[in-house]
Amino acid sequence: MNYLNCSHKNFLLRKIVYLSPSRFLQFLFVFSNLLLLLTGCSNNRLPRPDDLPAIYPCKITATFGGVPVKDVQVVLIAKSGNEKWKPSGLTNAEGHAELASSYGFKGVPTGVYTVTFSLIQEPDEEETRRGVPKMSLIPLKYSQGKSTETVEIKAKRNEFSFNLDAGSEPLPKR
Repeated sequence: MNYLNCSHKNFLLRKIVYLSPSRFLQFLFVFSNLLLLLTGCSNNRLPRPDDLPAIYPCKITATFGGVPVKDVQVVLIAKSGNEKWKPSGLTNAEGHAELASSYGFKGVPTGVYTVTFSLIQEPDEEETRRGVPKMSLIPLKYSQGKSTETVEIKAKRNEFSFNLDAGSEPLPKR
């Protein structure tokens, strides 16, 4: 670069901004390592709270008529009334949900819980214009306040399966 025709102010600005290719690579190397050091050393999780009790792995499988159900929200509600660590999870394509306590800590404290299931279908744009409300695709007998399904979490790996059925409840229709 020719700096002879530049004013003093522009000369300094260009000198600061311009880096040779080798200097640029050095800068990029140092910057990327610093960035990795700052973000890679943490696991991007909150520190474990002092009052979080021991938690144990819990997998719940949800099927409807024997067929795995995807995207079902599974929530455990403590029978003791302590809902601080409210465990929940979302089922995958195989109907499995790995439950995590509040704040993303994988696992569930020991105790007896009521199990609730929900899968809400949002109306499409046309249905929204017509005033069609959201609809539960899981029978309401499995919802919070109505579910009678329970599990007992023990100090070990816990696995439970639930075959959800409509029973006498009519299946949702649009």
